[in-house]
Amino acid sequence: MKTWLLALGLLGALVGRVEAEADRRPTVAVLYFDYTGKDEGLVVLKKGLAQMLISDLSVLDGVRIVERDRLEAILAEQKLGASGKVDPATATKIGKLLGAKYLVLGGYFDLMGMLRADARVVEVETGRVVQSVGAGGKPGEFIELEQKLSGELGGVLKTALKSFAAATAKEPSQAKAKPEPQPESQPVQHFAAAPKALKTKTAVRYSAALDALDKGNKTLAKKELQEVVKEQPDFKLAALDLDKLAQ
Repeated sequence: MKTWLLALGLLGALVGRVEAEADRRPTVAVLYFDYTGKDEGLVVLKKGLAQMLISDLSVLDGVRIVERDRLEAILAEQKLGASGKVDPATATKIGKLLGAKYLVLGGYFDLMGMLRADARVVEVETGRVVQSVGAGGKPGEFIELEQKLSGELGGVLKTALKSFAAATAKEPSQAKAKPEPQPESQPVQHFAAAPKALKTKTAVRYSAALDALDKGNKTLAKKELQEVVKEQPDFKLAALDLDKLAQ
């Protein structure tokens, strides 16, 4: 029996190793954006924005997107969960710990009721800014900003992936000798179509639910998610998070 169990364990490890070696897609990590406004209630919005961008970008072919849970774990390990803004050196360190080739990071602020977000895609190894993009939305309407931003970022990453693929094809020996660092576990993404509308206040509530979940308060997280789904029934990403809590 012990021999059989050992054989199964070795087989599982071998399969996992083969799959990891076969999957050479570059990894993309979405970091929390910095809030530079004065409304403390909007600080937590960074979590909802990250979760929604991760979901949207997960449909891109040729990349692996790090899940927000993994980012939270790294931030906790590095004691960066409540430290505020992340400087370039720290962002690079986080990117390497996540096994990412590209980072998506940036900031957002509110002005006269309107939200504005600016993002940049950075190559982790060199610190080079691949491209910067930005988006804004109508007062109180969060989904317009998020969808514009995810669309712009998707375009930038597609272009970066073409360059990466071309470079890899030209230098097969180097690519084989120095494979991209891999995350500790294979991320499983869940794409959820964006809701037709999403008020900023509802997005903040969704972000607060994620924050409560990160802090281990599942009761509060469930309550907030239920209210979010009630306010915006077609917010499928929130519904997925609520289903996870029920499992």
